[in-house]
Amino acid sequence: MAERRKSYDSAYKYLFSNKRIFHQFLTQFIDESFTRKIKLEDIEQVDRSFVSDEFLQRESDIIYKVKLGGREVYIYVLLEFQSTVDKSIPVRMLLYILQLYDQLYRNSRKGKLPAVFPILLYNGSEKWTVGRDLATLIEQSIPRKYIPSFQYYAVIEKEVPDRVLKRVKGLVSAIIYLEKQGDEAALGQAIETVIELIREEQPEQLRMFSTWVNRMFGKVLSEEEADRITELTEVKSMLAQLA
Repeated sequence: MAERRKSYDSAYKYLFSNKRIFHQFLTQFIDESFTRKIKLEDIEQVDRSFVSDEFLQRESDIIYKVKLGGREVYIYVLLEFQSTVDKSIPVRMLLYILQLYDQLYRNSRKGKLPAVFPILLYNGSEKWTVGRDLATLIEQSIPRKYIPSFQYYAVIEKEVPDRVLKRVKGLVSAIIYLEKQGDEAALGQAIETVIELIREEQPEQLRMFSTWVNRMFGKVLSEEEADRITELTEVKSMLAQLA
């Protein structure tokens, strides 16, 4: 189970290592006005030498640095793909952010620390019932001002309506749409919709998506179904070379 989880996390991390895909995720699936202002050219992957080895080894963590209003902001995404709900998620997320802040100080950070926007991406089948604020997990036995308050943004894949995915289109919509399919039969029937969702994507992103599909669903999709995505990728690549 642990190996399967690691493979799942690494497959998602592979996709979200692409700035264009990550930008699409931010602007289409995060309902905050400030994320819609983030431009593709203002997104930067955090230098591997910047964060601790422990952080780098976690396949479930994705971290970017963006420019927002002339200031640096970090965006931290925790991938949560366990079948059951983990109530410790708010604590884990805060711990990771504090580790990032500690690393900033170790690197001789001067002035104020940058803001960190924490995002949870959850694809489990169980309803997500964990509160968005860490304070809800702590006994209120002392004045509230002394109790840590920390909130995170949650993207719950199962709760994203299909009509929204079909309206916004794109690779991230296709990813979530595939993940929402309940069984092998539904997955096979979803391919035509997926093709429509990704039709306007660039060759590089399509190649990455094709690789992701093979890693995630290669044992489930028929050869013909998998070939539909591969064919679109190859045609797009050929047209890009001719342009």
